[in-house]
Amino acid sequence: MKTESRKQALGGAIFFIGIVLGLTLAIAAVWGDFEGTSYFYTGTGYDSFSGLSCPILMTRSETGSVGIHFDNPSDQEIRPYYEVSISGVGATRKLEGQITVPAHATQDVHWTVGASDIDLGFFIFVQADILPFAGHSTREATCGIIVLDLLGLIGAQVFTATLAASLFGIVLGFGLREGASNLTTRRSRNSRSALQATGVTTLLAMLTGFMGLWFIGLIFCAVTILLLVIQLRSATP
Repeated sequence: MKTESRKQALGGAIFFIGIVLGLTLAIAAVWGDFEGTSYFYTGTGYDSFSGLSCPILMTRSETGSVGIHFDNPSDQEIRPYYEVSISGVGATRKLEGQITVPAHATQDVHWTVGASDIDLGFFIFVQADILPFAGHSTREATCGIIVLDLLGLIGAQVFTATLAASLFGIVLGFGLREGASNLTTRRSRNSRSALQATGVTTLLAMLTGFMGLWFIGLIFCAVTILLLVIQLRSATP
């Protein structure tokens, strides 16, 4: 009985660590994109554009890559014109250009960002406006990159390691706790359901946050935190 209790406690601790790591990444993604939307807000709204890609984390010593992905599923060549604004203390950096995308093809355009683009202490913000073409109205996308000092590591390494540790912790912790749990009582079944719900909402928070759907990601983050609070309160004697 003691062995099963220890195994259950260990599984719960590993699961909790995985949830916290995943939630941290989700909050970082949501926070950066929310701040980016606020940073470039002018009161004029355009349709959203899903082709902007930015790293979620960077360090002050590294150079990051930001890109726009153009997809042309039509039978005609298109030549979209783009305008990009990149944050900076005092003034934003402006880039613009036009690209040719053949029929049924894709093209990418990339720029670099670095320490000189940091504003508001530890953010880099990017906004891309795609001017009207081929029946599309003006579209826009924004993103925010959190810039930290990460002990000699680069942002991609920290992101990948944290994501892997989160997924491993969630799966391993749930598996250990599941194997040691006695599901014959109603409380045990409710606890299992709560753990499953917390794991699912954490994964959804990360997924939507990484996709730039910051508002939906924010909702899943809030639900995950609420589930954690409920479980911690129910576990307190």
